[in-house]
Amino acid sequence: MSDRTFANALFGRQALVANGFVVLIIVGWWLTSRTMPERIFPSIGTIAVTLGQFAIDPEFWLNAGITFGRIVIAIVAATLVGGLIGIMPRYVPATSGIVDDVLVPFFSSFPGLAWAILGTVWFGVTTQAVIVVQFFIILPFALVNVAEGAKAIGAEEVEMGRSFTRNRLSTFWRIELPLLSPFFMSAITISYGVCWKISLIAELFGARSGIGYMMQHAQDLGQTDRILALCIAIVIFVIVGQRIILQPLARLIVKGESSGTSSSGNG
Repeated sequence: MSDRTFANALFGRQALVANGFVVLIIVGWWLTSRTMPERIFPSIGTIAVTLGQFAIDPEFWLNAGITFGRIVIAIVAATLVGGLIGIMPRYVPATSGIVDDVLVPFFSSFPGLAWAILGTVWFGVTTQAVIVVQFFIILPFALVNVAEGAKAIGAEEVEMGRSFTRNRLSTFWRIELPLLSPFFMSAITISYGVCWKISLIAELFGARSGIGYMMQHAQDLGQTDRILALCIAIVIFVIVGQRIILQPLARLIVKGESSGTSSSGNG
């Protein structure tokens, strides 16, 4: 990065506005915390200390790992099931009305809180309840994204693949799935951020472990600083996960799709 580019990034108008907004929030928080009791509105320093305690607390990392594991299972399951349902109309046109007019509106509008309540009723206070709640809430993201992706696949690419082989499975694996992969990736990216928020609701209702359970415990003890620190920790987990895992994976998928398309075109 050149010095000029670095200066533009650091002192550009958008950067100044964004950084100024952050500074304004910090100053506002500091001023507010000075006028209210610490147990009601803790200071930024108190929250920072609590975050530091979390960083060296094995119990926190154990619960964070449990929450992350549940999120991964829910995302994988929702992506697979939603993806299969989403591409179904492409191969079974008679199901188009069911998917577009029934399943998508139903799952998209069904209240997430209702899933949390039902999950507890059906499975009790268990890990299964949390995963089921997360699964049903994020299912529409995979369903809608993959369904739109299936509609966007042109007949030309498929015909090109069939000119090399009449095996439908091979055509799907080599042509259609790579074209659908960005839509799957988009669903996963959205689901990852949403799932961290959902996990709090699900674990508050139906778990005895995880970050949501820690937040419930902090509420019972009136530990506002721990509640806010847990929220900030979730934000950090979401940002780190997107930067370290999801974004590189998305770039890899796009690169692979481009390479596959070029190979098919050359062939």
